[in-house]
Amino acid sequence: MENDNKRNVVLITEDSLQSSLLKDVLESKLTINVTLIAPDKLSPSSHSSHSSHSLPDSTSAILLDKSALNEEAFDNYMLVKEENNKDTIEVLFNCDKSISTQETLVWPTLAGIFYTSDDIDTLHTGIGKILQGDMWFSRKFSQEYIMHLRRHGRPVNKSTSAVLTKREQQIMTFLSMGASNQQIAKQLFVSENTVKTHLHNIFKKIEVKNRVQALIWVKDNLSDLPAAV
Repeated sequence: MENDNKRNVVLITEDSLQSSLLKDVLESKLTINVTLIAPDKLSPSSHSSHSSHSLPDSTSAILLDKSALNEEAFDNYMLVKEENNKDTIEVLFNCDKSISTQETLVWPTLAGIFYTSDDIDTLHTGIGKILQGDMWFSRKFSQEYIMHLRRHGRPVNKSTSAVLTKREQQIMTFLSMGASNQQIAKQLFVSENTVKTHLHNIFKKIEVKNRVQALIWVKDNLSDLPAAV
């Protein structure tokens, strides 16, 4: 019964001693269930066999080993995700430091990037933050991503005050300051779940998919936002 309350995370990587260690660390440190799937075993349900896998409907996050995904595995993954996990957040690990913004645009719900130089402690700490609703990008990558979205994103014509409630404007102000869900909740004397609900509604209103895109929106509308306190 206890396992029923744990969140389910899928780890897509080659089956090895290192990946088994990562699975064990994540499960013990974050109290989650981790399903390890080899990239070549991914297949849409319409093509599934006894040796292939699709993604569980209840998946909270998908962790993808960038170094283990060839073109065929990537195509299969995209088909699998499209079936029942369109909105499930994605996390890339084992990435080269030179990974560009352009390369990440194919991941529609990307919430974090980890590099080959990151140790296992950094992985479980960052993934824990992501599962709490935060994002995990280096400052350099975030700046490049924001600049890309600013260049190619749609202009926002609605004023902040016309779109968001006063509480939602406060939350967006804290978001622009880099505050986590936990920090926002503490400042506003509400629960983290309340903050998550507000963010979900905000993202829907301003038509963005993640915190990075929301930050772009904030920058374009910052003059309309109230003070945080």
